[in-house]
Amino acid sequence: MNNHKIILPSIAVVTMFVVWSLLLPSLVVPSSTITQKAMAENATTNTTIPTNTNITLGNPIFTEHDKTTSRQGAVINGSQGFKASFAGSGMIKGIHFTDTGTALIVLRPNGYSDILGKAVITTIDGSEKGSYTFNSIGHADVNGTIRDNGALFFHTNSTGKLAIVNNLVVIFKDQIDKAGNGMTVGWEWLR
Repeated sequence: MNNHKIILPSIAVVTMFVVWSLLLPSLVVPSSTITQKAMAENATTNTTIPTNTNITLGNPIFTEHDKTTSRQGAVINGSQGFKASFAGSGMIKGIHFTDTGTALIVLRPNGYSDILGKAVITTIDGSEKGSYTFNSIGHADVNGTIRDNGALFFHTNSTGKLAIVNNLVVIFKDQIDKAGNGMTVGWEWLR
């Protein structure tokens, strides 16, 4: 008699498990379907997208004058390109600095190039350092001048005057002539 008390509940649990496992696939909705449904609902309820066709950048907060110090050919992820080093000086948010950096330029078949790199900035008195990484798209004109547009991403551990550039995003335009003289102008991308 005691065996029946143990067997009957066990059979009930197994039966519920089998029924549940058979029904579960029909109850589960793939996450991609849920995402698509949420996006579709959001698109229909949020039909007004604010746009501003009269964007004013204001005064630049970043200027930099650099000179290419070395340039060598390179194959980057299977594409032709080159690595360039540069050095110069500039100003960001009123703080003067010197800089050194490198850039990887990947040439694309359509005449454009993908440019990414990094630089270290040092205050003129040498007391503080920071860095930035950048990513841009460029194109060389018939005279060999490269013009590119992109974004700079600043980081520093400084607690002094360079602290204001930590996590700063700057959109920029850049021009580098055939001799390697570059000028960059940038505007703060507000958070």
